[in-house]
Amino acid sequence: MATYKGIQGYSVQSLSSDPTASEVEGQLWYNSGSGKFKISVGAAGAWASGGAIGTGRYADGGAGSQTAGLIFGGSWSPGMPNTAVTESYNGSAWTEVGDLTQARTYLAGCGTQTAALAFGGNVPAPVYDITENWNGTAWTEVGDLNTARRRLGGCGITTAALAVNGGPPGDSFKLAEDYNGTAWTEVADPTNGRQKPFTAKNGTPTAALVFGGGPPTLALTESYNGTSWTETGDLGTARYGGGGAGTQTDALCIGGGPGASAQAKTEAFDGTSWTEVADLGTARYENNGSSGTGSLAFTAGGQQTPGTITEEWTKAAVAKTVTVS
Repeated sequence: MATYKGIQGYSVQSLSSDPTASEVEGQLWYNSGSGKFKISVGAAGAWASGGAIGTGRYADGGAGSQTAGLIFGGSWSPGMPNTAVTESYNGSAWTEVGDLTQARTYLAGCGTQTAALAFGGNVPAPVYDITENWNGTAWTEVGDLNTARRRLGGCGITTAALAVNGGPPGDSFKLAEDYNGTAWTEVADPTNGRQKPFTAKNGTPTAALVFGGGPPTLALTESYNGTSWTETGDLGTARYGGGGAGTQTDALCIGGGPGASAQAKTEAFDGTSWTEVADLGTARYENNGSSGTGSLAFTAGGQQTPGTITEEWTKAAVAKTVTVS
């Protein structure tokens, strides 16, 4: 005969009102006000149109969040001059703010709307080692990369960032550098050399994720723990030169190319594998002006568009009533 201990089950917390669904995703509770059992489940994500960029561009840097974003640098179109223009986003409209000290394309960016880094970049020459720090008002040049490069990836904040891969024309570096707020230090090399990789922008130097890149076009994903790189689940679609957002365990791969085959595809990473989710409204390539979390992100500009289009990604958890029979 079963004991009481063996059949009593689990306790369910009783709450007078529903908590914020996104904060308790996957959890069950009893709403004493409505007399109903509830569970928070993840809703399907979707892209929606956002405010147009003031200065259209591709191959720029991006930082911040869906409602507090930042883009900087890039170019209006292939063959046109580089721009130093920086714009901030409030979730509805872009506003021009302080220019970079050095106009450039194919740079990396990370951080927040009021505390960001821009490093590397330019094409075809010179290739820069320049790092700039944004304080919410102006850019200031700080410690240079040890190895000048373009078409690189990056993640982190102004006092703890990671620069990975990239290269000069005709080469792809197996190279990573860690920034401590003052200087860059070379750390463990990734397994593969690549240019134009995607990175999870909200990652850290001890929990980073790099994916895609080329040439040749890669689906390869690698995670970094601050000591070594480990290959994890491949992208469903190999590509390079698009937007990345999120963290090592909750990332987004947004658009990409190669250029003649611009992608609208978005894939989400759960720490183990990638899953194709909702497509962008407009396929794009070189949309490096992307940032945010796996649930709330933005992508702005890029080639194969008018260069001014912004789209916002939202994946919100919802509370559903549990039917008890």
